[in-house]
Amino acid sequence: MQYYNENYDVEAEKSKKWSTLVLVLIVLTIMAIIAVACTMLYIQQRAFRVYINGASVNLPKDILIMNENSDKIYIDIKGIAKYLGYDAHNGEYKLSTEDTNKCWVNGENETASFFLNSNKISKVKVNSQDDYEDYTITDPVVSRNGKLYCTQEGIKIGFNITFSYNKQANRIEMYTLPHLVETYTAKFKTYGYDGLSRNFNNQKAILYNMFVVKKDNNQFGVVTANNEELISPRYSDMDFNESAGEFYVKNSYNKVGIITKEGITKINLIYDQINMIDKKLGLYAVRNNNKYGVIGNTGNIVIHLEYDQVGVTSSQFANNGISNKYLLFENAIPVCQNKKWGMFDINGNMIMPLEWDTMGYSAGSSGSLQNKNVNNTLIIPSYKAIVVGKEKEIDRKKVTQYAIHDYKGEQIIPCALTNVYFITNAGVNTYYMEYQGMTLDVEKYIEDQYEREGKNKPTDTIGNTGSSSSVTNTVNN
Repeated sequence: MQYYNENYDVEAEKSKKWSTLVLVLIVLTIMAIIAVACTMLYIQQRAFRVYINGASVNLPKDILIMNENSDKIYIDIKGIAKYLGYDAHNGEYKLSTEDTNKCWVNGENETASFFLNSNKISKVKVNSQDDYEDYTITDPVVSRNGKLYCTQEGIKIGFNITFSYNKQANRIEMYTLPHLVETYTAKFKTYGYDGLSRNFNNQKAILYNMFVVKKDNNQFGVVTANNEELISPRYSDMDFNESAGEFYVKNSYNKVGIITKEGITKINLIYDQINMIDKKLGLYAVRNNNKYGVIGNTGNIVIHLEYDQVGVTSSQFANNGISNKYLLFENAIPVCQNKKWGMFDINGNMIMPLEWDTMGYSAGSSGSLQNKNVNNTLIIPSYKAIVVGKEKEIDRKKVTQYAIHDYKGEQIIPCALTNVYFITNAGVNTYYMEYQGMTLDVEKYIEDQYEREGKNKPTDTIGNTGSSSSVTNTVNN
């Protein structure tokens, strides 16, 4: 006989319900964990990230200033430098100053100078006597909390990097030039090239999607990242002019010309040497058979090739802010023939005859100033003035006396000065001239003279020497 146990059924039902409840709780817990994990992953993916050469980098908060209403980002110039392999300093490269309204950064091959409230960046190779190469950026450098900032446009140019900002992904990616060179060298070897040019100027073409490649017969050409030919690889040498976006090329006869990035011959390969004077004006200094002259964008002659030198020796005036040895104050081009100096303007008109023995004043030429803290002087920037000298015989002794002319060649002070120099104190340059034993402040003297004559002071520009977009390109790999 079987007995029905009602208590057993009740207990079984309770156990079944508890098992179901526990299972539901486990499922809900798992779902909650998955939801939390997905949420955390989403938040993590949406978190702002900076990548340099593919690696995530945690930058201090004040290095980047984001603009929520645009893709424009302001970056602390000195703050970002060490992350991109650069050193950073106050002041301007080549000038002994700690001016906090300027800063310059230097990498292994090149320096870049930035200026507060300026749209200009000046670049030049490290430890070289080359002229500055100027670049114009859309937005000027600004100051925030005592630091200088510029947009990603200026950072790309100054540090030779690529820079991309994906606002939707909240992500910035930067790639340095050495990393890009390494990456693309391997890539182009798979296309059958020996690799990329080792010339630093040519390597910078990578930043503009152009690659100077080398063939096994030591011939150079230019292709895109997809190996589309821009300039055929048949030139014995090549040098990229970044600011103008063109290539100085050399043929098998060692003659140099210019080819644009579109592969169009701009200047025929007929010269021994070509150097850009000014990008905006489209002027080039050229040499053939050790004679120099100036040509224009289309190869037209501006100054005939009959001079022993075009431009000054800028290293002689290292502290005078000569950023373009060929062109002073956007107008005056110094030339030398048979040891006599004169000047042309940018249109090829002679504005100062070939009758001067020196361009500028050298402190070492005067015994009375050798022990003083004086600087060689070619220009007085505030008045766009230029110092020239002439040898004379006075009391049966040969001496050099100096005159001061403006950038149009017109005389400001006649040739009667015994010394013209400047002294730097606390970052400020004061210009002096000596006449008949008197030491006078040059700028004050010219100011008074201009006031008497009713003349206006010429408008000054950043950099003071006018255009500084001269580039010295040496075709050498």
